[in-house]
Order: sequence, then C-alpha cells, then structure tokens
Amino acid sequence: MELRARLGKIEEMKERIEELETALQNCEIQIEYLKANEDRQNERLHYFQNQVRNRDHIMGEAVVQIREVANHL
Repeated sequence: MELRARLGKIEEMKERIEELETALQNCEIQIEYLKANEDRQNERLHYFQNQVRNRDHIMGEAVVQIREVANHL
C-alpha cells in the first residue's frame, strides 16, 4: 500500500511539474512580448524627442527673425 501511495505522490509531482513548465513557458512568452513592446516604446520616445528638438530649433530661428524685424522697426 505504501508503494501505491508513493506512486500516487510521484504522479502528482509529475502533474505539478508539467503545470510549472507551462507557467514558465507562458512567462517566457510574456517576457519576449514585453521586450518587443519596450523596443517599440523606445523608438516612439526617440521619435518624439526628435520632434521636440526640431520644434525647438524652428522656434529659436523664429525668435531670431522676430528680433531682427523688431530691431529694424
């Protein structure tokens, strides 16, 4: 009887191992998704930073031109 109990326990442990392996695979998939999403978000961040830089440059040029016009008046 003790042998059957041990075999039952082994089967339970095998099932638990399968569950844990599945959970691990799901976590690995989630990590890959998050890494890809992080890369996309970093690309967007750099895009918007460049837009701000360009806008600041254009505004700086506009301020210089406005000052030049104001000096002529």
